[in-house]
Amino acid sequence: MTSKERVFARLDGKPTDRPPNYSIVMGFAAKEVGASYREFVTDYRTLVRGGIHCHEQYGIDVLSVISDPMREAESFGMQTELPENGVPHGKEPLIKSMSDISKLKVPSFSKRAEDRINAVRLYKEQAGNTCPVIGWVEGSIAESCILRGMQNMMADMLDEPTAAAELMDICADFAIKYALAQIEHGADIIGVGDAAASLIGPALYEEFVLPRQQKIIKALNDKGAKVKLHICGNITKILPLIANTGADIVDIDWMVDFAEAVEILGKTDKSTACGNFDPVGVLLHGTPATIKDAVNKCIAVSNNQTAIAPGCEVPIHTNPDNLKAVYSALKAYIDN
Repeated sequence: MTSKERVFARLDGKPTDRPPNYSIVMGFAAKEVGASYREFVTDYRTLVRGGIHCHEQYGIDVLSVISDPMREAESFGMQTELPENGVPHGKEPLIKSMSDISKLKVPSFSKRAEDRINAVRLYKEQAGNTCPVIGWVEGSIAESCILRGMQNMMADMLDEPTAAAELMDICADFAIKYALAQIEHGADIIGVGDAAASLIGPALYEEFVLPRQQKIIKALNDKGAKVKLHICGNITKILPLIANTGADIVDIDWMVDFAEAVEILGKTDKSTACGNFDPVGVLLHGTPATIKDAVNKCIAVSNNQTAIAPGCEVPIHTNPDNLKAVYSALKAYIDN
């Protein structure tokens, strides 16, 4: 099977030769092709070269444009630092008081936001017939926390809920606009990164985050794209609510019980779990033997839709043999 056939058959619960490998590569991909991280996040050709290399060398079944969370923030006008070999980050919050929200409009795309769209297009041209292309946007709480500052936004949901909701609505609308542009240029799946959602409890998640994730996911599904929801951290307490988002794929970080996640998401008509061995303790610091064991443990509690990946990004200094061991473990599954 091609990677594309494998990924979409698995999502439908149809027979596949093995579970797909959704490992997220960013810094690792840049290092593999001899590029600085600044090059990786500013030149779509470098990002695509790194992604295709990792697909070919390490058996990763998806081509993703994930790189950093600042491309949309730059579109809103936020000033960003671009370290030579570090993750881009904001210089200071754009929204210094909630009264600044009234100045925000759903913007046009910044230069680096356009660069991501170009990466989708180039992936599609070079490998889109055999490997699915994953576009990427920030979810409404993640983007709000970038624009407003994490601590400020967390307090705003309690102290100024109407303004907080307004900011999140603006961010959700821009996420939809940005995702649709990536779908138009060939994205088969859109990743929605909403990491800050793991920092709030079920009540705030249900009030502020769930309805906006549902809005984003429905808009993208209506255009024919699948959606992969990525929330780093321990989402155990909100998993039953996440099952109602409509996401086709939910990334499960390593500190969440994968069997429980598979069971909860398996009760829906749609959502499937992706995960979830420890990217540091297992992938970075482990051996091919311990990695094989970790992958097999994930497979053992999987259903016929589950995908396999580390709980989050492949660390930049991962031994290449360790990442190859993930594919080897999955490939061995064929022979059993």
